[in-house]
Formats: sequence, structure tokens, C-alpha cells
Amino acid sequence: MRVLLLRDVKGVGRRNEIKNVSDGYARNFLVPKKLAVAADEPAIKKKADIDKEEKARVEDFLEQARNLKKERLEFKVAVGKKGEVFGSVNKEELKKALQERGYHNITVRLHQPLREIGEHNIDIRLGQGIKSKIIAALIPDRKQNGD
Repeated sequence: MRVLLLRDVKGVGRRNEIKNVSDGYARNFLVPKKLAVAADEPAIKKKADIDKEEKARVEDFLEQARNLKKERLEFKVAVGKKGEVFGSVNKEELKKALQERGYHNITVRLHQPLREIGEHNIDIRLGQGIKSKIIAALIPDRKQNGD
């Protein structure tokens, strides 16, 4: 029996795939647990619509990834007379700055806060396995220390 999977099913397939399974497995397990529906004409049409939406979403993520590579975020941080940095820039601040520029639903990959003056390459994840990078620059703000 051909079924459209509504969720990932271990050993069978991933969500929105059409798979051939035994009739008993479909009737007694997949359909009652709402893991799949019979792959009839309306289900196939639904899958086509989902695929179309998914493709549009991936295209949007790819466009955002291309635009993100051009982004450069600047953060002013307090520095001492000897060049030591007071404070840091963490992933929440990076995410907030990107949201202000119109990038939403992103994940910033930063293992530890930025604490050094200069440019830093930051990994960004957009979804659907699409990744990008941005440059975050820490700039000294000597006005805060009276220099």
C-alpha cells in the first residue's frame, strides 16, 4: 500500500515522502497513529503543495545566506588604556543586531563571547541545513573611559 508519511517514521521514511508499506502495517499502525495517510489523489496533491512551499522556503533561506555574507556588524566595546577589553559581545547581541536588519529565525553559532578587538567570522544557521557567515567587528570605544 502506498502511503504519504505525515511524520518521520524510523525504518520507513521521512515526513512528506510517499512510501510503499505492507497493507497491515499501514492499516494497523501508521494510519491509526496518524503517522501516514493513504497516498490517494488528494494526498498526492497535498504533497505537491508542500513540496512547492518547501522549495520556496529553501530559496528564501539561500537568498538570506547570500545577503548575510555581505553583512558586517560593528560593536563598540569599552577598552582600557592598555587595550584590554571590558565586556564582551555574546550570541544574543549578535542575533538581536541581525533581527534589526531583518533576519529572523536564525541560529548564531558562537562557542564563547567575543572579547578581542578586531573582526571575527561568525557561523549562522538559517534552517534546512543552510549555513552562512557574517563578520562581527569589535571596535574600541575610548570615550567611555575618558581618553
